[in-house]
Amino acid sequence: MDLDSGYHRCHLSVSTAKESITSHNDLIYIALRMTFGGAPCPSMWGYISDTLADISNSLIGNAHWDHEKLFDPLSNTLQDPLSLPASIPFHQAKPLSVDIPENDHGKVDIYIDDSIGIAPDIRDSVIQVSKSIPLTIHSIARPLNLSDSLPRKDIISLKKFSAEGRMEETKIILGWLVNTRTLTISLPEDKHTRWSTDIKKLLAAPKARFKDIESLIRRLNHVSVSTQ
Repeated sequence: MDLDSGYHRCHLSVSTAKESITSHNDLIYIALRMTFGGAPCPSMWGYISDTLADISNSLIGNAHWDHEKLFDPLSNTLQDPLSLPASIPFHQAKPLSVDIPENDHGKVDIYIDDSIGIAPDIRDSVIQVSKSIPLTIHSIARPLNLSDSLPRKDIISLKKFSAEGRMEETKIILGWLVNTRTLTISLPEDKHTRWSTDIKKLLAAPKARFKDIESLIRRLNHVSVSTQ
């Protein structure tokens, strides 16, 4: 689930705005809201995003939270969870190199403004995790008011919510296709096709540009990390 223009919803103090100045020739642009280029903005945004994840995880582990009675306006619009065919076996997990605390409720994590919820398909864990994120976001966000002089969108990106908010056993997360049944991470089909085409063009080119080679190296590095 993705926040819609999350950065732009946060106003900067005078001291922070001074650290987010962009200059060009004799012009100086001072941002009054967070920018992706502002040096202090990522860490400051972390106060908000990490809080979202922490509250969601507290909800998931709270036995007093009844997700059928306390939920946000969008949760019940989510499509039902989608499972892979029963003919696909569950892959045997390999031993972990680190100790991870046991958790059969599920967990929420966040990267910048993308919230990711993962849960084992037992009890109501899947539904609880899927509802915890939008409820948390709705709880801390300024409610929409039709009487406002300036129209505002819902803080949750409704387009991505309807397209990506569904709980599934396979999901594209931060550009990678994660399969929780086979325990694999791979390139999505469209990215595989596009990258393969770029590699063939680069090999066939009489003279490659440095930025094209640099881009190819970066992509191959991503692929190698995902296959280790």
